[in-house]
Amino acid sequence: MLIVEELMIEVYGIQPLRVEPMSFGHTNQVYSVTFPDEQIILRTNRKPDVLKHTANNIAILSSLGLPVPSVIRTDVSLQKVPYAYMMLEHVPGRDLRYELEGMTDEQLDDLAGQIIVFQRKVSELPLGTGFGWVPIGEQGPFTSWTEIIDRDIRNHIGNITGEVAPDIIVQLQQIKRRYEPDFDRIEPVCFLDDLTIKNVIVSDGTLQGIVDFDWVCYGDPLYMIALTQTAVVSDIGDRGMAYVEALCRQWGADREQRALIDFYSVVHALAFIGHHQREQNEACKQRMVSFIVDKIKHDANRTA
Repeated sequence: MLIVEELMIEVYGIQPLRVEPMSFGHTNQVYSVTFPDEQIILRTNRKPDVLKHTANNIAILSSLGLPVPSVIRTDVSLQKVPYAYMMLEHVPGRDLRYELEGMTDEQLDDLAGQIIVFQRKVSELPLGTGFGWVPIGEQGPFTSWTEIIDRDIRNHIGNITGEVAPDIIVQLQQIKRRYEPDFDRIEPVCFLDDLTIKNVIVSDGTLQGIVDFDWVCYGDPLYMIALTQTAVVSDIGDRGMAYVEALCRQWGADREQRALIDFYSVVHALAFIGHHQREQNEACKQRMVSFIVDKIKHDANRTA
């Protein structure tokens, strides 16, 4: 914390009133910094490559009309402090995860419509030269969308081998094989992969901005809606499903696309279970296990 305060004094010439670590963030260490007449966000990372392209990503998204925060200053040289850093305009409000339950259906529908508009605008950027998570315009590390789905299942299927009946795992693999021809046809479309119930900043039911753009993803944008659904089931439960359905409705998802979103959500849930196991969060883990079983059984009934 001392180095952060020293950096703020060097840049602004005064001691900040408060430097508060923010509670949510898996990749960067993020701080809210308050001065007498200004509040900013400081994002830091000891791996400079993580923040190397963030300012350019934000500039591109801003040019598309997306409500992203302004970049105040960025330095990935590690020369003044032992970490790369980026100072950003503070966006007032809270992550959607903390606001969603208090929002009306109309507010949720309006928000979902805005998020889908943002995704549509980003999808108009040039197609990628590969699939996966990279800065805008960079080549993705995967040669097909199928390769990503295969990887995600392979890496996390072990999280449920002792939690579900063997036939559930067999059915999951069968669903994946059924979708493989569709996955092979997916183009590397650019989308914002992590605009879920975090990184969407809301105040009093109204969108204030969107944040966290160290990378984007090239592939199927429905993966984002699916990740939102998995996060809602994990962290909020049935009370948050109205937002998921609003996203699907605003996207115009037909019956087959809605089923695909459910399959993607199951794939995400495999990873979520691993996280809950490490955190020893038994209730959330079991909620995810039940979700997987329900969705796979529903698919079996749908295709019978």
